[in-house]
Amino acid sequence: MNRIWIKFYLFFAVISFFNNGLIRAQEISNYDNLTIDDYSSLTLPPLDVLFENAKNAPSYEFNEVNEMVERKKLGKEKRAWLGFFSIRGSYQYGTFTNDGSYTDVYTQPFATYNKTTQHLYSVGGGISIPLDDLFDLGARVKRQKLVVRSYQLLKEQRFEEVKKDIITYYTAAASQLNILKLRAESLVLANVEYAIVEKNFANGTTTSRELALEKERQSVTKERYESSKAELNRSLMILEVITQTPIIRK
Repeated sequence: MNRIWIKFYLFFAVISFFNNGLIRAQEISNYDNLTIDDYSSLTLPPLDVLFENAKNAPSYEFNEVNEMVERKKLGKEKRAWLGFFSIRGSYQYGTFTNDGSYTDVYTQPFATYNKTTQHLYSVGGGISIPLDDLFDLGARVKRQKLVVRSYQLLKEQRFEEVKKDIITYYTAAASQLNILKLRAESLVLANVEYAIVEKNFANGTTTSRELALEKERQSVTKERYESSKAELNRSLMILEVITQTPIIRK
């Protein structure tokens, strides 16, 4: 019965954690309409905050559920000695009646009626100690402690892997953010230079070749900016998923 309860507990707990994780995963920031100014004012949260928030991720909580289930089993093993003893009892309450009649050769027939209220109860106990279970009791507790410890180590190991991923994408995002700010400045300058050349072309003071060259330089600068922005957005969105931390809210 306890095994069935533990299985149901694990099943519903895992479903609940994964449902919560799916809900949180839908709350990724909107990066579609960010401007150059938005990226210029962007700052990344501290690493320790991201590490702590990553414990709210479904993968971490799933490992915690497994550890919690094994701890429940450990508690059951520590109480296993109670299985050597049994207690039983019963209680009854009722009213008993008896209807009858009596007669003989000298007595006229007459009816008799008896009514009695009774309380009946019994209490007992028993002891049954299988020697195999008795001598294996301590070993079972030790084995279950090792199982709990193995789940603890598994949780810590996987969290270390998550922390490494966070560091990888965090450093990448920081580098890409600096590059994006430089390329944003270049894009602003390229747009200004192209506007000047375009105005000169309209006034007839520059040639179409010079206009085309300036347009090409503007396009290359914009392409580099968009490429850096895409790489930065990718790193930021992965960070949000891993750490369950919103970085941009608009």
